[in-house]
Amino acid sequence: MSEEKRELINQEDVKEEAKNETPELSPTWAQDALADLDDWIEEQGIYIRQ
Repeated sequence: MSEEKRELINQEDVKEEAKNETPELSPTWAQDALADLDDWIEEQGIYIRQ
């Protein structure tokens, strides 16, 4: 087998492994993201009434 074919096969294997390793989201991911966004907005000097 030529070097080019081996390289191509290795690249395909890496792509498949990356697809299989998707991280699990926590059940509260939306609330966590909103809290992070609120913190970032306040760091910019903008305060939102809630």
